[in-house]
Amino acid sequence: MKKVLLILLLALAVPFATAPAQNIALGERVPEMKVSAWLRGQKPAATPPLTYVEFFLSSNPACITSLKQLRALTDKFGTKLHVVVVTQEKEDKIAPLLTPFLSPHISVAMDAGNRIFTAFGVQYVPFGVLVDAKNRALWMGNSLQLTPAIIEKSSK
Repeated sequence: MKKVLLILLLALAVPFATAPAQNIALGERVPEMKVSAWLRGQKPAATPPLTYVEFFLSSNPACITSLKQLRALTDKFGTKLHVVVVTQEKEDKIAPLLTPFLSPHISVAMDAGNRIFTAFGVQYVPFGVLVDAKNRALWMGNSLQLTPAIIEKSSK
């Protein structure tokens, strides 16, 4: 009887143990990003219709591949899409790597206190969240899976 009770209690606790890991719900507002510094002081000029928040770690080669894809997407969508790359790494380490990606449509946010990664519940990279002008999540997942079709569908 004690084993059955223990199993039932564990079964009830599992959904609550995993709930805090998911901080984003599609259609809901995402956490506010409080950026302490921007790479080269280049922050987004205005609020575009769509923003893609990309989480980045230089130790993962897929993150660079993802940035190349995101640069192509911003070239295609112009002022309709802005990418904010969020990194926890120190500026002197990532500046040589990320500066070539800076543009009017791509900015890099320095997350020195790991607050943005934590607020979004990031558990893997490349990971990103597509948000609208009202800061609502439209799409999230592996950044290498983001396509022009997803962006076009989200912008309607």
